[in-house]
Amino acid sequence: MAKRKIKIKKNKLGAVLLTVVLGLLFFSLVLRYSYVMLSGQSSGEDLIMRANQKYLAQLDQSAERGKIYDRNGKILAEDVDRFRLAAVIDKRASEESKEPRHVVDKKKTAKQLAKVIDMSEKDIEKRLKMKKAFQVEFGKAGQNLTYHDKEKIENMNLPGITMYPEVQRFYPNGNFASHLIGMAQKDPETGELKGALGVEKIFDSYLSGEKGHASYTKDIWGYIIPNSKNEVAPKRGDDVHLTLDSNIQVFVEEALDDMVKRYEPKDLFAVVMDAKTGEILAYSQRPTFNPETGEDFGKKWANNLYQNLYEPGSTFKSYGLAAAIQEGKFKPKEEYESGHRDIQGSRIYDWNKKGWGDIPMSLGFTYSSNTLMMKLQDLVGTDKMQSWYEKFGFGKSTGSLFDSEQSGNIAWENELMQKTSAFGQSTTVTPAQMLQAQSAFFNKGEMVRPYFVSSVMNPVTDETFVEGKRKVTGKPITPETADKVKEELDKVVNSKKSHASQYKVEGYRVAGKTGTAQVADPDNGGYVKGPNPYFVSFMGHAPSKNPRVVVYAGMSLAQKRDQEAYEMGVSRAFVPIMKNTLQYLNVGEEKLDEKVTIHKVPDVTGKSVEKAEKILADKSLNPVIIGQGEKVVNQSPSSSTRLLPNSHVLLLTDGDLTMPDMTGWTRDDLVAFESLTGVKLKVSGSGFVTSQSVGLQSPIDKKTEIEVKMKSQEEE
Repeated sequence: MAKRKIKIKKNKLGAVLLTVVLGLLFFSLVLRYSYVMLSGQSSGEDLIMRANQKYLAQLDQSAERGKIYDRNGKILAEDVDRFRLAAVIDKRASEESKEPRHVVDKKKTAKQLAKVIDMSEKDIEKRLKMKKAFQVEFGKAGQNLTYHDKEKIENMNLPGITMYPEVQRFYPNGNFASHLIGMAQKDPETGELKGALGVEKIFDSYLSGEKGHASYTKDIWGYIIPNSKNEVAPKRGDDVHLTLDSNIQVFVEEALDDMVKRYEPKDLFAVVMDAKTGEILAYSQRPTFNPETGEDFGKKWANNLYQNLYEPGSTFKSYGLAAAIQEGKFKPKEEYESGHRDIQGSRIYDWNKKGWGDIPMSLGFTYSSNTLMMKLQDLVGTDKMQSWYEKFGFGKSTGSLFDSEQSGNIAWENELMQKTSAFGQSTTVTPAQMLQAQSAFFNKGEMVRPYFVSSVMNPVTDETFVEGKRKVTGKPITPETADKVKEELDKVVNSKKSHASQYKVEGYRVAGKTGTAQVADPDNGGYVKGPNPYFVSFMGHAPSKNPRVVVYAGMSLAQKRDQEAYEMGVSRAFVPIMKNTLQYLNVGEEKLDEKVTIHKVPDVTGKSVEKAEKILADKSLNPVIIGQGEKVVNQSPSSSTRLLPNSHVLLLTDGDLTMPDMTGWTRDDLVAFESLTGVKLKVSGSGFVTSQSVGLQSPIDKKTEIEVKMKSQEEE
């Protein structure tokens, strides 16, 4: 009996303990769920956010990148819609479809696609027959296809063929002020276009705009819940308007191409600047690259105008001359002894080794005498001459917007450096500094800063964020001194004893200063060795008395015809650039006709060919019809571009491509044709088109080989 009582007591105790444990568990669960319900947190995780992530869908919307324009409204860089071709070749794609979703007839598909993309029928068919692949693409031939290409392929009704839209950065002119305009590339992580070089990089934050996004809530089955969509539209990027003039830029590019063919230099540049305002009208360098194709990208990263330091040679003598004139130490008719000077154990010669005996100072400058410049430094005073170079802006950057602009260095550590600096050795500069210093001679002693951006503005809001304008950066000399320097620069080119007559330009009086300098060897120290290891240059302006334009060109280490390069300098580039620019700007004897009206190109896309022709004719513009269609689908130049009367406007129609009459076309017209049609031209010569290898109205496509010959008016 006692044992039974003890057993009953133990059972009751177990039941109580079990009830207590279960009660505690239940109570803790109640507390836990209450906490979760009230706080929305579990194990440190926000459950509301987690639920939103599960049922909330978000889509980013890319902003249109801003355009880059020249001074006349011609597009230099813009976003364009392009398409990538792909083909589904796996039969399983069509299993649950009434219509085929894969390539059924591979031979027929290959034959049709070969009419549009730059790939042979045989190679296309080979791709379509690949095994163990669900989908195939066609490499470079199937990328960067235009809307016109897309329409052609879609009209073929080929099963399994897909076109993926892509936004590409388009540079319609190819090799064209590439180191200034720069290049935008897709970020491999985000897929967004980012500026990698030049203006594209400097103004990336303006050009990029702001992303938009759309969000909506969906139920557990994936359907969108009504009225749940929230959308923020993307903000278009701002446009950058440059001071470049595309027509003058063409003159520069063609001249540099000619120099490369003739001399094969290691380095080459040319820049055109408005003498009064400091606006950069054109700039290019070699080696260069094509931002559209990426060809030669990376051969040289630095922009010579702002980022490349070099010893300028005798063009630097102009600033020592100006200092001596200002100090009253340069006396044109007073004679000095030319030949050589011994400095710190080194003998420094005039460039002809023996000099010219005792000659007047003015003639010494015309002859580009080194001993004259060393004597003028002595007369002015060594320390005072250094301060004069500083007044002209050397040793510090011009303060441009260009990233990583170099400051250069006035080499003044010892007497040898001081004396060699007098004729442009030892001291280092940038072309931008040289242009800024030179501008003092054309603006009554005031220096103006070179600049290349006219404005940064948003075409939607009409806000202007950056505005380029003429800026005086100092006044090192008086107007009288400036005039006297111009007189001496005129003698360098135009006097009877000139050694620089190769820089004369027919029909215009040009003045300027030549330069020949040894090239520093960064790898081995000292200077590059060889028969003609020189940097040759010319800083010239025209008209001589009242300059409108400054052209500065320089070339380093010609690998071909080096002796000719030493003797002729950069005259083969300078002369055509200066002449074409002056003629284009109506400078000199050809006064600007104030009655000439510059028209804005109207937008005629979407209009019938007949109506488009009438609209353009009413604006005194010449329409050029490309294709057999009845409606205009694209045009070049684009709307709002400013053109002179009788300029060509190319109109692409919705029909098959046909060959237009290119007689009399300019390089700009040819670039526009390639941009609109995707047809590449083989161009020889310069000036205006005189002949073409394909007849008028002949059918053409991307595979058609078209040769175009150009000649200047002087050659005809």
